[in-house]
Amino acid sequence: MLNSFIYFVDNGETEDPDGVSGFRELSWLPRYRRVLARHYSRCSLEEVEELQPLAVILGGSGTPWEQFIKKDWIRESEIIKHASVSILGICGGHQIIGMAYHEPIRELGCSPIRRLRPGEEDRNVGTHIEGYFMERGYLPVKILKRGPLFEGLGDTILVDEGHYCEIKGLPPEFDLLASTEECRIQAIRHKQRPVYGVQFHPNKYDEEHPDGKKILENFLKIAGG
Repeated sequence: MLNSFIYFVDNGETEDPDGVSGFRELSWLPRYRRVLARHYSRCSLEEVEELQPLAVILGGSGTPWEQFIKKDWIRESEIIKHASVSILGICGGHQIIGMAYHEPIRELGCSPIRRLRPGEEDRNVGTHIEGYFMERGYLPVKILKRGPLFEGLGDTILVDEGHYCEIKGLPPEFDLLASTEECRIQAIRHKQRPVYGVQFHPNKYDEEHPDGKKILENFLKIAGG
């Protein structure tokens, strides 16, 4: 029987031995649900298979794109490709799934959406995102393929976005589940295994925007929790 804890992979820039940075992304979990956090540099397929968590959640990252695609994702990629438990990649974790299945052409798994067009406001002047288009705030996402992850939700969901990169090409092993006008690959599901990726942040929700919470609850049901 699967254990009830979540194996969280922290994809932050620096290693956080206590996983504190990652717990902000997991504040939605029921209080009884335990979390084992591992920085991506210390996570391992062997540990996941030995401990058999309820699920693996891959966190996001604020690392600039040029550095992000060059990082050593081998340990995390092994989990993504071979773990026997359910997996959910959120934002940067979603893109790491894309890179794992597009290796060695990582740019297909993670590249900027586009440059800003003439007349578009640049809200990121002075940052590494300057000059790039960014999806930001609660935005509508169109569901293209129904399934258990979106059970109980309408054809369009309203979820939090905060990214300037995206998966550029859908890996052949995956189905496309959701899109926006600017970002085609908003949600994916492996055709044979319970591996999901979402570009948006379902962990950021409130009373006016509850869809993210429902998606997370659905994922826990998929995982068997």
